[in-house]
Amino acid sequence: MIRAVFRTIWAVTVAILSTIPLASATMVVAIVRSTSPLIEKIIQLWAWTIVAAAGIDLRIENAEGIRPDQRYILVSNHSSYFDIPCVFLAIRQPIRFMAKISLFKIPIFGWAIGRAGFIPIDRKNRRTAVKSFDLAAKRIRKGNTIVVFPEEGRTRTGEMRPFQRGGFLLALKSELPILPIAIDGTYDVMPAGAWRVKPGRVTIRVGHVIPTAGLSLRDKERLAEMSRQQISKMLFKEPGMRHEA
Repeated sequence: MIRAVFRTIWAVTVAILSTIPLASATMVVAIVRSTSPLIEKIIQLWAWTIVAAAGIDLRIENAEGIRPDQRYILVSNHSSYFDIPCVFLAIRQPIRFMAKISLFKIPIFGWAIGRAGFIPIDRKNRRTAVKSFDLAAKRIRKGNTIVVFPEEGRTRTGEMRPFQRGGFLLALKSELPILPIAIDGTYDVMPAGAWRVKPGRVTIRVGHVIPTAGLSLRDKERLAEMSRQQISKMLFKEPGMRHEA
């Protein structure tokens, strides 16, 4: 119990002390050049600091399926605040997330992710949500891989929530291939609603690419189901059972 308290205090302290200077550096670089490769290096350093402080043993499986010259719509399950830094470290591409708008209101951190090209989305407001997807399309044209959490929130039970369709519409409009990934272990490190950090292994499993070129918007339901099935198979041996690495 005492060890868990100290680990949590350490992880939070490191997160604050690293985020402030690195977010400030990101803003400075982005003001000069919003597409500077230095931004990716700063993000990687931030992600490594957060993951290391939490005591996460990060592994990736099937990474050979990721082409360095190809950009994707990454579709993932969402279990924890640690999902984002783990994805940044595991998937070595210029990644941008679609993130809830409240994160962009956090001083320094929110300003930095806005400058760096992350995409705010207010799912309660349909008009602004449409603008967010237009912005995501612009980021794609600049050469970014976009990460979407179609559950639109962290699971509270460890089981996947229903998939929403917005990210799949983005994939169809951009004609970028969908790449499902499964994040296994962050729920145990820090589940939604918890205030303790528990060190452990996190495994990111890469699925099979799902092409979207030539498909119509009517295919969004099928794409969502195909992605969900892949992620579920990578996470669970059978319904209700966690996958053991």
